[in-house]
Amino acid sequence: MKKILFILGLLIPILTVAQDLSTYQGRKNFILGAFDDVVLEEGGKHGLPKAIARLHANPNDQATLAYITTILDRKTQNMFDFPGVALALCRYWDSFSPEQIDEIKSDLERLAKSDKIGGEGFLGHGTENHATMMWCSAYLFGQLFPDAKWANGMTSAELMADMKERLRKTFKNRYEKAYTEYLSSTYEVVMNFPVEILLEYADDPEVKAMAEAFMLYKWSLLSLNNFDGNILAPYARMNTQEDHAPTENFVSATSYYNWLMWGWGAATGNVKLSDFKNYRETSYTVYAALSNVVPDEVFFRLAESTAGPFSLKSSASTFAHYGDGILHMMMRKVFRDKFFAIGTGNFRWVPGGYYADHDNNGFCIVWHSPDRFNYIGCFHPYWYSDGDDKDRTPDTWYKGNISPFQQTAHHQNTVVTLFDIPEKDPWIKTPVFEEWAFKWAWRDGHADGLIKRGMLRYPKSVDEKIEANGWIFLREGETYIGIKPLKDFYTQNNLSGRGLDGFAIVKSDHAQTGFIFEVGTKEEFGSFDKFQKRLPENELKVDWETMTVNYRNSQGEDLRIQYHAGLPVDPDGLARSVPSVWINGVMDIPYGQWPMIESPHIKMDDSKLEIMYGNEKIWVNWESKYPKINRSKI
Repeated sequence: MKKILFILGLLIPILTVAQDLSTYQGRKNFILGAFDDVVLEEGGKHGLPKAIARLHANPNDQATLAYITTILDRKTQNMFDFPGVALALCRYWDSFSPEQIDEIKSDLERLAKSDKIGGEGFLGHGTENHATMMWCSAYLFGQLFPDAKWANGMTSAELMADMKERLRKTFKNRYEKAYTEYLSSTYEVVMNFPVEILLEYADDPEVKAMAEAFMLYKWSLLSLNNFDGNILAPYARMNTQEDHAPTENFVSATSYYNWLMWGWGAATGNVKLSDFKNYRETSYTVYAALSNVVPDEVFFRLAESTAGPFSLKSSASTFAHYGDGILHMMMRKVFRDKFFAIGTGNFRWVPGGYYADHDNNGFCIVWHSPDRFNYIGCFHPYWYSDGDDKDRTPDTWYKGNISPFQQTAHHQNTVVTLFDIPEKDPWIKTPVFEEWAFKWAWRDGHADGLIKRGMLRYPKSVDEKIEANGWIFLREGETYIGIKPLKDFYTQNNLSGRGLDGFAIVKSDHAQTGFIFEVGTKEEFGSFDKFQKRLPENELKVDWETMTVNYRNSQGEDLRIQYHAGLPVDPDGLARSVPSVWINGVMDIPYGQWPMIESPHIKMDDSKLEIMYGNEKIWVNWESKYPKINRSKI
């Protein structure tokens, strides 16, 4: 198996100007230059990456070595400490004194457990970001300390074998089913950097192959679903909105990882060194900047907007331990043009399902812009309707934007999305596990009076906005967006607060309502004026009795959608909340046939991943116990 580790200079030309942000290497240098003299006052979760960045500048920095040595004894100790300790030991072992090594070893020995009593151990599970942080680190601890006396009674050989099998089972299931937590604007980077550390430092070639296969899959998803640093919807675990110029410590962690990897297009220069010093959620990107594991060049090329236009289908399974989730929970459609991108999805709802389902984001339209915000969102406020929590109101836009009563048809530059909101919630008081009940309480409080509303938001920073002939028209540069509310609507321009500042909110207060979106460019239409005149002429038929919409777009292509209510529940436990969609008279494939990844350059299904771009080909086959990886020129 060809190793993925490259000397950075062989992959990307070394820059003569360290502040040049146009390449990965330039952005990496920019980040690492921020921490030569940073003060180490935080706990390990956010302080360890800064400490290792100081060692990067000076491996014999005694204050930093002392900080790392004592990190596992602090009251703030938690699972986030383990990858940093593993990286520091693997890379700078010789910088620590024998006494410091013994102190760290003693702390790790007592933390070989799955509970949080007397310190959080590294043998638990949790969601996948928890698992990768703990298990990747635990494997390396066993490798680093072959004679350790672990608290769980295992030898180091037994500990490594246990962690290897946990990772093998989980990552192999990912190749069979995908996973709903992936592409998270909050946790994607947290899942990735521990695996990169494992890939760089594991001695066992089978472990390295598993880590490499995992990262090839993740880089495939990240590069295909990137547009100027934005993750294209739908994705899970949106704990905060993507923001290209945050004004407070309220940062989307993966956004800064995407900035390091691919840049933010026109907004790349918005990032400041102070962002990495002051915003805690950027700390995980510091780990990525420290990594000597670099994606293959093909991923950098695919992440560029110039790789478009192309369409993408992908799917994801539900949350579950060791990746053993139910297939086809999230069906994703993406269209990436050179000037804009659209991501939409349909979901088989999980009655009483995993507590984080409410954090999904199901819709976005994104375009080139240097502005703070460059996207449109659209959803129904199902989860956050009570208004008794300042972070759970009908206008909580900066967290997950999803509802089981929204369904969508999408073809390239055109989207039709419908809402059909019942009088009563069909899934009241149905959490599978009692500890998840508090999440469902947000919803249960309004179960007998669901808000009847479909709504969208767009940034007020767009260059031009016009309402005419029942349409809302937006222009940013040479990209044009047309929005047709299917019932009457109103616009709120002066709402304030997180998720509202900088946005106009369009609301259509009906139980049955919807929107049509069509995006075009100057290259296609010639002018914004011609775009405005063309769209109202397009054929549109709406039947609210059957919840069916037919729309013929400006390219003469027909979209038809028929909404289907979420009940009944399928035998696998997921609600049948997926519409029927026809494109040019041909019905779209049923959800049971939705691919893990289907695009012109990357395909994945049946435990196989194939990546082709230009004359490069990467092939992963994980049908056997361990993956086989090949690279070739074609």
